[in-house]
Order: sequence, then structure tokens, then C-alpha cells
Amino acid sequence: MQISENQQFLPDSGIERRILVKISARLMPILMLGIFISYIDRANLGVLFGPLSKDLGLTASSFGLAAGLFYIGYLLFEIPSNMGMVKFGARLWLARIMITWGAVTVALAATQGTTSLYVLRILLGVAEAGYYPGVVFFLTLWFPPRMLTRAYSTLTICIPLSLAVGSILTSLMLRMHGIAGLAGWRWVFILQGAPAILLGICTFLALPDRPDKAKWLSAEEKNYLAKELPAAREAESVDLRHLPSILRSKSVWVLSFLYFATLIGVWAVTFFLPKIVQERLHVGSVDAGLISSIPWICAAIATFIVGRTSASSGERRWHLLVLLGLAAIGLYLSAAVDSPYIALIGLCFGAAGMQAAVPLFWTIPTSMFRGAGAAIAIAMINSLGNVSGLAGPWLFGVFRDLTGSSSVGLYVISSFTLVSAALAFVMSTTVDAVPKIRTAD
Repeated sequence: MQISENQQFLPDSGIERRILVKISARLMPILMLGIFISYIDRANLGVLFGPLSKDLGLTASSFGLAAGLFYIGYLLFEIPSNMGMVKFGARLWLARIMITWGAVTVALAATQGTTSLYVLRILLGVAEAGYYPGVVFFLTLWFPPRMLTRAYSTLTICIPLSLAVGSILTSLMLRMHGIAGLAGWRWVFILQGAPAILLGICTFLALPDRPDKAKWLSAEEKNYLAKELPAAREAESVDLRHLPSILRSKSVWVLSFLYFATLIGVWAVTFFLPKIVQERLHVGSVDAGLISSIPWICAAIATFIVGRTSASSGERRWHLLVLLGLAAIGLYLSAAVDSPYIALIGLCFGAAGMQAAVPLFWTIPTSMFRGAGAAIAIAMINSLGNVSGLAGPWLFGVFRDLTGSSSVGLYVISSFTLVSAALAFVMSTTVDAVPKIRTAD
């Protein structure tokens, strides 16, 4: 059912600024650190390609499958996890997610063969399912809609930063090879899984579920947010009654495909970037991991700049078209040129464009859906879109095994990114022109 948005009262800039400073200081560091650690733990496999494949006997396609199997568990448990967050509260549920994914990451250090690697990667997806969309939905309970773009951009900066820092840290940890008789890649899983467990405990102790439970907000500030936050007023409960209407929504399926087409390049590049760098620059595994941080540093800078310009201008259509268009060109360039340095520049454009587009994408579904089922809609879009995390690395690995080169895989993901640029422009135009979709009742 479509309804018109309620007329919003004019915001009080003074109290709103005071509230946003408090929320940003109290909540964002915990959420940002959680995103930071989660992407290190799910993507560290890329830097481990060489030593892991050598010890376990993996081909490029079997490695790509291992990387992508994370998203099988992620897909199956995404919606139930978001429902659990609404039922049990963000503090308990996000803490549970962190502790379990940290435990599985540590368990990966005990991997003995291909089968155990596959199983543990699926379990890692099960454990982490719901964290990112849960945080996206959680922010709608705290930030007024007009401030969400900046909040999402701030959060999303952690993704390329985690990939950049993760590449460096993982490369350095590989140098621990032989300490206590353990391979370097086993140390990586142990040392990168433990922080998630510790942060989960901190989240349980420090994160309030909603504004009305925040002891550091005054009564006046809580009342102000109660008027300004439609998601907080409408998302009182969520259950499977809302699922049929969401499954019938064409917008959910279109947005899921758009997210898929946007992310397929992100995940293929994430897991194979060190190998691409090693192939083009003729360097070892450790140096390839260090060099792989460069495109993600560029992505972090682009995400920060785009978050500022989009929030200040209120524009997202042309931002999305330009970002994804440049990403497609960059990926194509990285495959087509002979110069390894120009190819690296192309990868920088690809990573920057794709990553900077992600927070802008999330303004579309969070603007379009309202009501108790919004958490399910967001989770469904995220989980279906993240099937690209299975498809991208696996397809890239298959093409690399067949051709002995990364070029064909880069051409394929460049094509997907070009399609996503056009579709994102159309969808953002549509959202700006139509009323919101209420998913309750």
C-alpha cells in the first residue's frame, strides 16, 4: 500500500545539532569498528590466496568458491537475523553476531583441507548474517532521514579502510610463519577473529537499543527524535506476516538486482586483487597484499568526498551514474592495457567508484520503505544482492583457470558495473518521484 509522507515540522537546528553530536560520539565509533572488523574477517582470504592455496591444494576456481560460500550462509540467515534484532534488541543481537563470527574466524585457523574450509566459510556467513543490514536499519532509528546519507557514508568509509588496513595487517601477519609451529595464515585467523569477540562484549555493555533507552539523551532530546524519526515510530514489531507483501514488491527485486550488479565487482576485486597485483606487477604475496591497499585507500577518500557532496546538495542520481560509470571504465582499463601502472590506476577507479556508490544506494530502499517490515525489506535486498559475493569470486576464478589471466573476469564485472550505473540512475529518479511504500499492516 502506498501512502503519502506525513508533513514534517521544521527542524530545530540547535537541538538537532546537539543530538547528532551525542549520537555520533556514542554510537558511531562502535558501529564503525564493527563494520571495520567484519570486512577484515570476511575478506582476509584474498591476501591469503598464495599460502592457503599451496597448503590446501586449491585452484583459482576452488579458492573463489571458498571465498563466495560465505554468502550462502549469509543469504539463508539474513532475514531471520534482522527479525531477531528487532525482537531482541540491537544491543543483544549485534553483540551475538560479533561474538559468533569472531569464534568462527578463530576456528578457521584449524582448517585442514578444502572441505573444512568450505564448511567454515559457510558458517562464517551464518554467524555474520544480519550485521550490516542490521546496522543500516539501526541507524534509521536514530538519525532523521535527511541525515542518513551522511551517516551511511561515514559508516561505509570503514569498508575500504578495512580492506586497505586489512591487506597491510594480513600481509604483516603472514611473516609470523613458523612461530609456535603454526603457518602464517593460521596466525591471521586467530589474531583477526579475537577482536570481534571483544567488541561484541563491549557492544552488549555500551549500545542502547533505541533513543528512548539512551541515558545520555535528555527528555527534550528524546521527544524531538520521537517526532523526527518515522522509522522509530513505525518499526515497533516485525514478523513473517510482512514477508509475503515484501516478496510481491517489484521494487525489492529490482533493488536486489541493482545491489547484486553493483557488488559483483566489489567482491571479485576484493578477493582477487592481491592475485591481480601479483600477476601484473610480478611481486610476492606479501608485497602484493601491501600494494593492494592502494585502491582501497582511494575508495575511502572517494567515499568521504561523495558523502559530503551528496549530503550538501541532496543529489544522488548523477552521483551514482558518474561513480558507477567511472568504475566500469576503470575495471575495463585495468584489463585492456599492457602497462601494470595504468592497470593499477584503473583498479583504483574501479574500487573507488563501486565503494562510494554503496552508501548512496542505501538511501534508495531506506527512503522507499517504511513500517514494521522495513527491516525485512532491507535484509532481503542486502542478502540477495550479496549473492554476488558467491558469484563474483567464483566466476572470476573459473575464467582465470580457463584463460590463465584475470582480463576476462575484469571485462565481465566491468559489464555488470555499467548495467548497475544505468539502473541506479533510473531507480533513484523513480524514488524521488513516487510516494514511499509502507510495509506494515
